[in-house]
Amino acid sequence: MPFSATVLVVLSCAIHAFWNLLLKQAKNKFAFTALFLSITPLIFIPMLSLVLIHTPSLLGWICIFATGIVYAAYFVGLAQAYLVSDLSFAYPLSRGLGPALTVIWGMVFLGERPSAVGFVGIALVLFGAFTLQWQPRTPFHLRFLFASHTLPAWFVGAVYSIYSIIDKIAVGYVRVHPAVYIYATYSVCAVIVFPFALRLCGKEALKEEWQRNWKLCIATSILNIAAYLLVLWAMSFPNTPVSYIIPLRTLSVLFGVLFGTEILGEGGRWKKLSAAVLLMTGVSLIAIA
Repeated sequence: MPFSATVLVVLSCAIHAFWNLLLKQAKNKFAFTALFLSITPLIFIPMLSLVLIHTPSLLGWICIFATGIVYAAYFVGLAQAYLVSDLSFAYPLSRGLGPALTVIWGMVFLGERPSAVGFVGIALVLFGAFTLQWQPRTPFHLRFLFASHTLPAWFVGAVYSIYSIIDKIAVGYVRVHPAVYIYATYSVCAVIVFPFALRLCGKEALKEEWQRNWKLCIATSILNIAAYLLVLWAMSFPNTPVSYIIPLRTLSVLFGVLFGTEILGEGGRWKKLSAAVLLMTGVSLIAIA
């Protein structure tokens, strides 16, 4: 794999974890989410011209609207996850669980059959999720897996897996142009999330959050799209196997744990790092299976 492509993917991982850090630090996480999503179509409006050049088919538009709806659920769930739990807990759990569930949906809906290595990867992801939630010197009960501070992260991981399958169908089978796809889906997502946040938070809360964090909202919007585009750029390099890029992207889990424990001072550093390694290993095995 070319060194330049490797650098791009690692940078993408760091950027993805970093914009999640910005969201975690926001005072009103729902308002912040609605604001950065709403300005994304405006900041990247030049990409709108691509929609006219690479107009999706009817099936492509169906995928776009479906993904936009699922994206909306993802971002609302993400805001809730960071409201009730640590970045170093919610981020690796959701990012690790998503690929494991994606394999399951691929088996159910696309007829895919992972190898034994893939199933080992799924087992490692689940064990990593267990490690994240394990409390030393406390008897383990299943209720710990579905505690109030845990459910939003599980939800985000599940939704992540669902839109990953739709992404694969849209870009891989229906052949929607990737740039058109990401711009259109984020536009649909923003149209759904902003009214929801307006009703949930109120106009004054949105205005207050914008006045407090407008620079960070703009930065998050740019970083969110940039992380995705960097991966696409890396994939465009000759002799860059996708089977290498996907495992490498799991480094974002490690960045998420480090940002949470080192920058935000969240506890359980070594337990979370151990869980992150398990999750990264599991996702890597799933990718190469």
